[in-house]
Amino acid sequence: MVTFEESNLKFTFPDSAAAVKYDDTRFYRNYVNQLPGAKGMDFVSLWENSVVFTEVKNCEGEEADNRWRIYPDNEKLTTTASKNNTAGRDSLDIEVARKAALTVAGLYGAYTKKSGCESAAELENLARSLWKKRDITDRSPLLIILFLEGDFGCESRSKKMVMSALENKIKKKLSWLDCQVSVVDSDTYRKEIFSVQK
Repeated sequence: MVTFEESNLKFTFPDSAAAVKYDDTRFYRNYVNQLPGAKGMDFVSLWENSVVFTEVKNCEGEEADNRWRIYPDNEKLTTTASKNNTAGRDSLDIEVARKAALTVAGLYGAYTKKSGCESAAELENLARSLWKKRDITDRSPLLIILFLEGDFGCESRSKKMVMSALENKIKKKLSWLDCQVSVVDSDTYRKEIFSVQK
């Protein structure tokens, strides 16, 4: 088992998941991060025959300041009050889709640089899993998870509706990529992929 802390939550992955905190890897810091505006998913891991990208957003207790982020396509960016500086930030659907795309690119970089680049070796198994040949009956090689913690339900939209809308918008933005998308919280996540402690 390996445990990482992100947004004041502890995520524990089984050893078989080969999990990494992606932006803490040497390859990300030394190579991917050289690209201005580079971003990456919080965790990259394995589960069954899929590579799993997980992005964590723990907004518990700060829902009011993050409410604009749950409305897709920056719909409420300029109309919802927030104490946080929103300059250069995006709604969660845009942020997660962008981070997923850049993480795919970073893993491809690690895959192509694996010989002769010591820091790429850390990601080699994860990267190779994305590009191995698959049978037509195999599930998608990539599962993208947004772990969204916080009470975002209201009279007009339940949290389940909020999560479903975000999931659909992320799927649409990543329709060019063979992937599954899932928006979950501490009540709905798949415990066989990782476990979470507050």
